[in-house]
Amino acid sequence: MKKIIMLFSFAMILVINANAVKVSPVRFDESIARGASKDFVLNLTGSKGSYNQDLLIYPSDLYMSRNGALSFDSIKDSKNSCVKWIKIEKSQISLLEDQTVKLKFKISIPSNASPGEYYAVIMVEPEKFSDVKDKNKPIMLKMKSRVAVVFVLQVPGRSYEKKGEIAEVKILQTDSLVKISSAFQNSGDIHLDVKSEATIRSADGKMTFGTFPLKALSNSKDEAFVFPGAIRDFEGVLKRPLPTGDYLAEVSYNYGYDFRKARKIQKFSINRKVPLDEKNAEFVSLEPKEIRLLVPKGGRRMQVVKITNTDYRSLNVSVAANDWASIAPNNLSLKPGEVRNVMLTLVPMYDQSQNKETVVSFKADRGKATNMKVFVTGIKENLTASPPKDTIINVKKTDKKPTKKSTK
Repeated sequence: MKKIIMLFSFAMILVINANAVKVSPVRFDESIARGASKDFVLNLTGSKGSYNQDLLIYPSDLYMSRNGALSFDSIKDSKNSCVKWIKIEKSQISLLEDQTVKLKFKISIPSNASPGEYYAVIMVEPEKFSDVKDKNKPIMLKMKSRVAVVFVLQVPGRSYEKKGEIAEVKILQTDSLVKISSAFQNSGDIHLDVKSEATIRSADGKMTFGTFPLKALSNSKDEAFVFPGAIRDFEGVLKRPLPTGDYLAEVSYNYGYDFRKARKIQKFSINRKVPLDEKNAEFVSLEPKEIRLLVPKGGRRMQVVKITNTDYRSLNVSVAANDWASIAPNNLSLKPGEVRNVMLTLVPMYDQSQNKETVVSFKADRGKATNMKVFVTGIKENLTASPPKDTIINVKKTDKKPTKKSTK
């Protein structure tokens, strides 16, 4: 059960707002027998610098959509909801600055309740919206800072079998890569921690082109939490191009049993348009296609380059040598769809500019050459800096009104 709660730690919504109320604890993980009751306490603390805060406290359901987004709206006839068993001492509370109030609530399990897992949240939110000024626009936003206290309840009495099945598999093709979209359904009565992967093989099953993970949307971890009866979407990309031909995509889901997995095989084809005159067609794919590196004056750098034959025929590839950027091996033969690693060695002889750039050309025995741009410098500032990651704040906006312009 501890693992379940860790997955829900992000259910608490915090908005950067001077009037935010502190709530502790923000989650409960409990096991209560049928016919029993248990009392709990929430600590609510008013924020510093605010005046009297009028709060609403109420239980609601917890739900995760197929794309992993959480919602806290009431769900009618949800068999995994424990909202109806929660009784809160007060539904409204007023808090002063830095004041802490203890709010009691009780959960009572009916004697005829079915054993299993149940979920709910206790919402703590202001009665009124606060006005927050938008720095970039002449408008005033109305918002609330809400906290969802997660409650995961286990009613003991029965061992449930884990059940799951693949709802769908879709092959999304691009010019260079193959993307797989799939959906998994938890068809049982308890939550599942699900891990997925896909394997691409030739239509006859004799050649494997790669195995790669499928990850649940809005989930950075390998495993994804799936509610009882719910569906979650998974996606993944084969990070290499495939030549023209027929293929099998085998999608599998591990949902708790090493000896039994949900599997589904989907047939698909790759049809790349090749002009009658192959002189203008590219049959070689490179990763990366552009290299930018810092190499100190008098220094040496080595970089692995992945080369792929994207044609349905064998291919001979030669690489033009350069006085300071060389590839080894510089001649190789590739089977249809084959991937090979070659080594790029950089020994730049700088002039006063401290920069060097060139194009390394991979020429196949048919089609046009595939080029890789190479830029090296002895000055760190000459490399393009990585852009800063965007900061995402989850804000609940419900209304906005324009500010009054000054008449002065």
